[in-house]
Amino acid sequence: MYKVILIFFILIQSIFSKEILISGAASLKEYLEKNINEYKKINPDLNISLNLGGSGTLKRQLEQGGNVDIIFLANREYMIDLKENNYIYNEDIILENSLALIKNKKSTLDKNIILAIGDPKYVPAGQYSIEVLNSLPLKDYSLVYGKDVRSVLSYVELGEADYGIVYLTDTKILKNSEVIQVFSKTLHKPIEYSIGISKDSKNKKEAEDFINFLKGKDWND
Repeated sequence: MYKVILIFFILIQSIFSKEILISGAASLKEYLEKNINEYKKINPDLNISLNLGGSGTLKRQLEQGGNVDIIFLANREYMIDLKENNYIYNEDIILENSLALIKNKKSTLDKNIILAIGDPKYVPAGQYSIEVLNSLPLKDYSLVYGKDVRSVLSYVELGEADYGIVYLTDTKILKNSEVIQVFSKTLHKPIEYSIGISKDSKNKKEAEDFINFLKGKDWND
């Protein structure tokens, strides 16, 4: 009898439990994880899953029918395009960021310098990086591309690249590297993180509530 009641309780719980899936730019990892944990304290019945990656890749996944409730990208132009093409209901700017040049602490300048940036075809950080490359003091270097900004950071941290261009917020987790320069925002387009709800979301109310929770929360909140 006890087992029957337990199974019944589990079935009822699964029927009424809600889950939302968020596709977010890789650079949002710590920000989203922190705020998801906070939100679960006030809404423990809502399950929130994360799909992190390059903004261009996440955009294509949604356009190709990917199952997602919220999309949160590091390029507002991508979000505006999704809205204009009726993939999302809305797009709201939540955060802004800056670009930083990082260097592996053990790297020397007596060799061909390897500079890592996000692949500009898919990664907004890579697109912004291309805009500022001509301002770098580096002259003789080879470019390597990362699938997202965290891949770029990993290349530099592991010594696979001498330098890398990442978001300033990513530099908080550096261990083997250091910040050499924070680029002026006049050297690139505004880095704005925009968020929206998928038109195919079956949990629109829950998605709206979570976005409202995020509004006003900065990177350090």
